[in-house]
Amino acid sequence: MSAGISVCSAGGTEGATPFDFLFLDSAARPAALGGAYAAVPGGPETLDYNPAGLGLAGSNAAAFNHRSHFQDASQQTAGLMLKPGFTAKAPGGFAFTLNTVSFGDIARTTLSNPSGTGLGDFSIRDWALAAGYGQKIKDDLYLGIGLKYLRETIDNVSGDAAAIDIGVMLGLEQYGLPVKAGAAIQNVGTKVKFQSDREDLPANLKAGLAYNFPGDKAVIALDMNSARRGESTLHAGFELKLLEALKFRLGYNGRNEAANGLTFGAAGACGDFTLEYAYAPYGDLGGSGILGLGFKW
Repeated sequence: MSAGISVCSAGGTEGATPFDFLFLDSAARPAALGGAYAAVPGGPETLDYNPAGLGLAGSNAAAFNHRSHFQDASQQTAGLMLKPGFTAKAPGGFAFTLNTVSFGDIARTTLSNPSGTGLGDFSIRDWALAAGYGQKIKDDLYLGIGLKYLRETIDNVSGDAAAIDIGVMLGLEQYGLPVKAGAAIQNVGTKVKFQSDREDLPANLKAGLAYNFPGDKAVIALDMNSARRGESTLHAGFELKLLEALKFRLGYNGRNEAANGLTFGAAGACGDFTLEYAYAPYGDLGGSGILGLGFKW
């Protein structure tokens, strides 16, 4: 199924499973931070990590990301985050995201023709459409929920499913600590059916902490993920504001089994526009780069 990339990015899995692409980072900022995003509120991509973070949305925002993977695979994401009534002072936040992945052309083979001569190619395509809402419940406690429709097509066979994410985020500033804690249960839903086979979704439990330095000059984030069919993986990220409009990011992604897991990136801002980039090496397989463009109002 989502071979190659998904196996490398979903460490500890026992073979590929449907919708493994959900473990791929969906935007440049979390990708550069190693996927450590459970307690880091951001833009529309927050929905893909912890919908509770939408309760901390400070503005309306739109974002577009393009990722070039090794093995001719590519990923495109688009997201929209809206404050209720479209006003920055309104509590809570909505988000809508579209995540599409294409794994390129793959040579068709059979047991009787392992070289695939004359059999042509086939493709694997995945996409997820999600919507969610986050809201402040009390003091610095935030809750959020996300709904997803998922579809995977392998050659001429398709399967779809529906899933839900539930998240919580707690700010510890009231206790004198510039720290946020977050947790989310992801991808809990219906079984996906491919012809006569039914398989579980790649459910995941994530929890993390994020320390914000005074003046938002830097952020340190640490996450732990536990997938249904895999081992627990560690994720860590560091973001440093070099200038008012320039940030540097460094991370570690424990799901990257093909290399040492290091990630890095940068972001620059001009007015309400943001340009971001992240890169992750995958050893002999090559690398994966993601370019993002954001706008807020």
